[in-house]
Amino acid sequence: MRRLFLWTVILTMSILMVAVFSLSGCKAEEAAPAEEEAAEEAAPAEEEAAEEAAPAEEVEISFQYIGGTVPNVDGIINDAIAAFEDLNPNVTVKTIYVDWGNAHSQFMNSVAAGMAPDIGMLAGTWAVEFVESGALADISPYVSQEVLDTFIPSGFAAMTDAEGNIYGIPWDGCSWGLFYRTDLFEKAGLKAPPQSWEELVEYGQLLSDGTTSGLMMSALGWEPDDNFLPFLWQAGANVCKLEDGKWIGTFDTPEAKEAVQFYYDLVNKYGIMPQTITGMDWEAVMNSFIAGDTAMMVNGMWVIGMILNNHPELDGKWATALNPAGPGGIAALSYPNTMHISQQCKNKEVAGQFLDFFYSEGYYDEYCIQCGVFPFTKDFVNSDYAQDEFLKPFIELASYGKNRPASSKYEEFRQLFFNPGIQSLIADEITVDDFCEQMNEAFNLLHQ
Repeated sequence: MRRLFLWTVILTMSILMVAVFSLSGCKAEEAAPAEEEAAEEAAPAEEEAAEEAAPAEEVEISFQYIGGTVPNVDGIINDAIAAFEDLNPNVTVKTIYVDWGNAHSQFMNSVAAGMAPDIGMLAGTWAVEFVESGALADISPYVSQEVLDTFIPSGFAAMTDAEGNIYGIPWDGCSWGLFYRTDLFEKAGLKAPPQSWEELVEYGQLLSDGTTSGLMMSALGWEPDDNFLPFLWQAGANVCKLEDGKWIGTFDTPEAKEAVQFYYDLVNKYGIMPQTITGMDWEAVMNSFIAGDTAMMVNGMWVIGMILNNHPELDGKWATALNPAGPGGIAALSYPNTMHISQQCKNKEVAGQFLDFFYSEGYYDEYCIQCGVFPFTKDFVNSDYAQDEFLKPFIELASYGKNRPASSKYEEFRQLFFNPGIQSLIADEITVDDFCEQMNEAFNLLHQ
């Protein structure tokens, strides 16, 4: 009996142990897939963390702008780059400085060689030819709409194609206007600047005395048309017109001939502007004005800051004014230069980020102010800077402003024919009729 009971106990315990081991086996089998699943879920997270921990790819972008000679201005560029690089340790922004005289050809040659800067500054209407050639990238995907919306819409005119794609953004805006020495005016019995072409001649003759020139404007190198074009516009004329999709020269109109004759007469008939301006750039003209050897000059608005900051001895002795009106009214050269991302740029997103940063973090406004020009933005006219008594006439001139023709061949015409022709006109080496005929012929030949 005792033996039967013992075997009963042993058998019962054996059955229980088998059951326990069976259940343990099931649980182990169930746990294995769960652990594998957890491991699989953890793997991507670990990979993602590893990617975040890995250093970002090193990127270098080139930033080419026209300048590099004014320490305060260059300092703003360099400060912006340093701040951007601090925020983006993997990015290096390399600056390339070019001068105005070589800026167009240097950009054109770099594009042709496949070495265009990632970001590049162009002047006036230069963008037109590079938009047509496909050298510039549509900027809209890379620069925020918020930044684009801050600008005066007309600032995009030279860099917008027929479909409305935008290939750049406005850079610094500038007007060319009249400066005059109030001390010399007072000495000549004049109380106000000239308001018309007739007064310009009258006042200029009163102010010219053999040692002092009544009027000066630069006519050296690439600058002659800066100051010649406003006379065309003030007469109601222009270099050309767009007709049925083709550019046609208009130097043969009566208005154009009147403007050319007036410009010629300022030098060779009335004697209020010397022939020596063919050897003077804007800075030489400014220096003559500062020295008191010139009573009136036409120059760019950046000169205002240069006189105010560097020549306190002229305080109370000079002022600025609107350009005198011609038969066609007041007109001035006034436009923004432009900034672009090249089509060859391999890091367009980074280039766009840098431009966004430069424009939205205050560097753009400070750059323009230090240059003595103005941001081409909608709200600029209400800024404290715009209320300055010397700047106000130049800012007002922007409302009368015109730009060079939006022809892709204009820069070639300007350098090869127009500027040399203006210099020949000043030097009395060509007649007014011959000048008009030759300019029309050259312009139309380039636009065949």
